[in-house]
Amino acid sequence: MILDADTGVDDALAIILVCHSPELKLRAITAVSGNVDVDKTSANALKVLEVLGISNVPVARGARRPLLRGPEFAEHFHGRDGLGDSNLSPPRLQLDRRHATDLLIEEVTANRKRITVVATGPLTNIATAILRDPEFGQNVQELVMMGGAYGVTPYGYGNANPAAEFNVYADPEAASIVFKSGIPLTAVGLDITTDPKATLTKELHQRIQETPTQSAKIAALITRQLISRDGFIHLHDPMAAAIVADPSLVTTKKYHVEIETVSNLTRGQTVTDRRTRRPESDRRTPNTNVCTSIDGGRFLGLFLNRIIGR
Repeated sequence: MILDADTGVDDALAIILVCHSPELKLRAITAVSGNVDVDKTSANALKVLEVLGISNVPVARGARRPLLRGPEFAEHFHGRDGLGDSNLSPPRLQLDRRHATDLLIEEVTANRKRITVVATGPLTNIATAILRDPEFGQNVQELVMMGGAYGVTPYGYGNANPAAEFNVYADPEAASIVFKSGIPLTAVGLDITTDPKATLTKELHQRIQETPTQSAKIAALITRQLISRDGFIHLHDPMAAAIVADPSLVTTKKYHVEIETVSNLTRGQTVTDRRTRRPESDRRTPNTNVCTSIDGGRFLGLFLNRIIGR
């Protein structure tokens, strides 16, 4: 798999989970602007790998801004450094010389139908790869994205505005390209990532704090600010990685989804056609496997096991 990330707090947790999952082989991380600017997201990915003692996974810097808009950051949530103001030392590991889009295209072309891409940030890098290489979407085994709010559970409403989730909101044009591309797409949206049964509580966080492994130490450090402020943490990005390791954690249903790119009121909304009956003239077919439920207990068990890293 390749992880395309705007490495903030929960992206970093996803990196740890992936690196400690024997079911997964991480071939590369591609960085994108999102939670913080792309220079920070690139460095943050390197920082996490370095703490884990991993030096053979290339990290490539990608898009500095959305396709058509100015950048949107979430420093109010992830901290000025993107990692909960943990102020980790600058990484000694170096970035790959390739642009993230070049790396994505090269890896997917060389491993046709064998690479799963997990996107935990805005879809700018993925959309750019699709635009540059018309066969990119056909060559990917699957794109699993953390993004969107699909209205299929009581939790499926926006966090960037009333209708939209941040990753899609930050670059709705890129998301629109991806959803229209025909790429095999599974969407892990706020519908399940904010389910209280799958949320990291203070009690569970305490277990991480009390574990002396390197991965637990960095996880506790970067999440300390959030858990102190809110008393819980939604595990958006680790969930997207976890369902690649164990697809049985979720149930999915196919829907036709389009992205709102015009309205300021609902910018980035993942407009999900949930109608059971449609006019015969409506020939739109489902394009997205939308996750509709998660086994919260099993997910949290897997998450803690991989984060603690024993």
